[in-house]
Amino acid sequence: MAQDAAEAKINALSAELKLLRKGLGVQAKTLPALIGEQLSEVCGVHEDDTPGTVRGKVVETLRRLIEKLPESHRETARIVLGFGTGASERYTQRLELLGTDADRNVRTMQRRADDVIYLIAEAAYGAPWPHAGVAAASQDGPWHTSALAVRLTMTGAAAAEVFETRRVVSHVAGLVDVEHAVSLARPASTTGRLDLADVGIDVVAGGEVHSVRLVSATRVAFSLRPPQPLDAGDEHEFFFRIRLDELTAPFYCCTPEFPCASFDLNVRFDRRQPPQRVWRIDGELSKDVQDPLTARKPLFLDNAGEVRTGFRDLRPARSYGVGWQPASRAAGPRLPSP
Repeated sequence: MAQDAAEAKINALSAELKLLRKGLGVQAKTLPALIGEQLSEVCGVHEDDTPGTVRGKVVETLRRLIEKLPESHRETARIVLGFGTGASERYTQRLELLGTDADRNVRTMQRRADDVIYLIAEAAYGAPWPHAGVAAASQDGPWHTSALAVRLTMTGAAAAEVFETRRVVSHVAGLVDVEHAVSLARPASTTGRLDLADVGIDVVAGGEVHSVRLVSATRVAFSLRPPQPLDAGDEHEFFFRIRLDELTAPFYCCTPEFPCASFDLNVRFDRRQPPQRVWRIDGELSKDVQDPLTARKPLFLDNAGEVRTGFRDLRPARSYGVGWQPASRAAGPRLPSP
């Protein structure tokens, strides 16, 4: 009888997750309204939770459950539920993406999607654990990043543009500013301080930037202000651009101060001067990022001169990103570390 009850709960949760994955999945604006009884129980959702708190609990719980799956199923689960995909990619489009990557048709991928949904539900009831979510994360700072997407484009031999979309979740009531910073590593032969005139920071959407200042010889800090203060559990997305007149080291990394759930990076190189080789930097200490002796996973440019990679559950004070060897010592670009 107990086994039958457990199976019934797993099937009920599977049905709710299948409804959730439709459309934009976890990226849907209506996500808080789609949460059913079983998912509310698993995620620790309460009736008086704000929509932002509900979203934060559901997203964090699903991320944790996906990490419990066998490695071969995790990426399928992320795409099926809408993690790390385009903001406008609907469920059928995500299935087509899976089918293209695996050389399978959509019908086959639908069966795999159903299987992975069942495995997530099974994981939820196979080893129950209390939701930590926003409450636990609040110990790590006033906010955390739930999703970060960066497009780095080389605009010349010594310049670049960084387009960053950052979704943050507030841990406190009345969060007015999100403090941010960019570090520009400099060659040992370089002396003197950065010139703020060489760094342009503009918010494209989601608020405004202010208080741009140098906090060290190589680090620029600034504040991102949302249109209105964020309450605990509220989620907000900033989209901003950083223009760099001079790149200073051959890598680009995210080194979070507070937890970051996901980071997707796309680097577009100058096709006239492609790098000799490119590699992935995954959770290294900042001081080791430029170490040429460290063994790293190679990455390869596509026909457009781009590389893409992604990271999940980034640890604070560790560096994640892409490094490369310039085309030549004489003319190769030197790149930043934000």
